Amino acid sequence: MIATATPPSEAFGEIITLQERRLVSMRSILSSLKKLREEDKKSYEEKKYLILEPNVVVQKIEELISTAKSNIDLILDSWGQKVVLQCKASLSEIARKGVKINMLLGIESIYKDSDVTFPNGVEIRSDNVSGNILIFDFKKIVCIDSTNGKASLILTADPFGFSYVKLFDEKWKKALRINSGMLTNKIPKEALTLSKMVENELSQILLEISIKHDDNYTYLIDGIEKFGNEINCKSIEEIVSIIDYALRISYSGYLKYESQNNMLQLHFDSKEKSAVPWALIIMAYIKKFGNDAKIIYDHREMKANTIYIKLLYPSVIHVN
Repeated sequence: MIATATPPSEAFGEIITLQERRLVSMRSILSSLKKLREEDKKSYEEKKYLILEPNVVVQKIEELISTAKSNIDLILDSWGQKVVLQCKASLSEIARKGVKINMLLGIESIYKDSDVTFPNGVEIRSDNVSGNILIFDFKKIVCIDSTNGKASLILTADPFGFSYVKLFDEKWKKALRINSGMLTNKIPKEALTLSKMVENELSQILLEISIKHDDNYTYLIDGIEKFGNEINCKSIEEIVSIIDYALRISYSGYLKYESQNNMLQLHFDSKEKSAVPWALIIMAYIKKFGNDAKIIYDHREMKANTIYIKLLYPSVIHVN
């Protein structure tokens, strides 16, 4: 057998040519990327967020509270509430300086942690809440992870940060107002649930009844029992107590029974809301428990939102 040597250029010519073309293409890509960088025409922009370990979260929140100039907006679940209330003194101090503090708490955390006291000057509302978002002067946002205690600091210059500001604004507008003075006592779950339902699920039913002057309240009771599983009143005294508490925590109001006149007096100080929906709920339960009533408006007290509900049949309501 005779072997003839082949020059490298012939043996590997195709491979060498292919690699040369790839090298030229690579240089072209690098040149294009360099040009884009120089012209500041990036297709993406990297953002950096500060990650806070659990042991420094409270310290950072204290710092952000103390440097706030106009607004502090908070969305807090039970975990976030415990974290933020470690800064209670700082919140009180900054509120005295005129910084507006809005605190949106989860319904669950309010009645579970209702023995907690809140700083003066904080406006409190309640809604369904998941997660913790703390917004300072619409510029800096802290998100706290309830599962591990870690947090992240985000600047609102980022579109992602702006979405948190918008989320708070939307939830705050439809949230239930809470009278912080009532939060020092144990809050019945039924009172919070019913207050939230009046603002949301029951609003359409109540509007239809008031417009049509319909005295058939059956579907109102059905709606309450459908949307509020916790509310299953066995007596008129029970619903009076629940509504009285709901008015106190949400509207600085009350519901009381006047035995000498056999009537209920419903009152709250809110200038934005009407007392009529609550009167309709009381009427519905009075009928359910075998009595009847009529609503009497005191026109001298219309601005004060006071309504009287006269029971038509003799009845004694035993309430504390």
